[in-house]
Amino acid sequence: MEAIATYEEIRARAMRLVQERYRGAVAAVIGGSFATGRQTASSDIDLLLLFDHVDAAWRNTIVYEGQTVELFAHDLATFRYFCEEIDAPRGTVPLAMMMIEGENILAASAQHAELLALAQATHAAGPPPLDTNNLRQRRYAITNALEDLVDSRHPGEAMAVACGLYGMLADLHLRAAGQWSGGGKHLFRRLHAHDAAIALQLDGAQRLLASDLPAGQQAYAQVAGAILAPAGGPLLAGYELPAPAHWRS
Repeated sequence: MEAIATYEEIRARAMRLVQERYRGAVAAVIGGSFATGRQTASSDIDLLLLFDHVDAAWRNTIVYEGQTVELFAHDLATFRYFCEEIDAPRGTVPLAMMMIEGENILAASAQHAELLALAQATHAAGPPPLDTNNLRQRRYAITNALEDLVDSRHPGEAMAVACGLYGMLADLHLRAAGQWSGGGKHLFRRLHAHDAAIALQLDGAQRLLASDLPAGQQAYAQVAGAILAPAGGPLLAGYELPAPAHWRS
């Protein structure tokens, strides 16, 4: 079994990388799985680099000393833009969480303190509330996908529908409650932290589909109903979505 690097080993490696290639950085924050103690043998290093100024924020994936490193480079202005204009409208805060959960391996600085305060304020503010149209769109999409899932007689098709439906349901449950959402493994973690019962019910329905299609379909219908109910319930008939007037050739 491949050994899992310790945090101390990762920290030293990240420090060498910064000193060799990014001496202009005023902060270097290790985030991701190594910051939260969830690392595995194949985990990469997520490293947020803060500079006094960058012409444009950038992201790069490299291999350093045999390990994959995901680099995220920002200055204060680009970090704020990504948090407020890119991440928050989608209901996610990956950059902010990297700052909040991570460790700055360089000397303390005013720039790092300001960046951390910005990340904390962004997270504390919560995601933008779902407006009526957005909520109706979500209810319609979920109801439509659920019908496809329940009507399916092919396990492969059902699983394909369920994979998309899982994300829609989890995201709705979080956003309707004013909680930040996430992607991939972070979606399950956030859902479980907010409502463990729903998280396990949704996970159980997904797993059941693979072994017992009818039972899985029934389980999915139950958890979907529980998530949709406080949001207004299922929606098909009566849903309208006019296209913008300028959508014409």
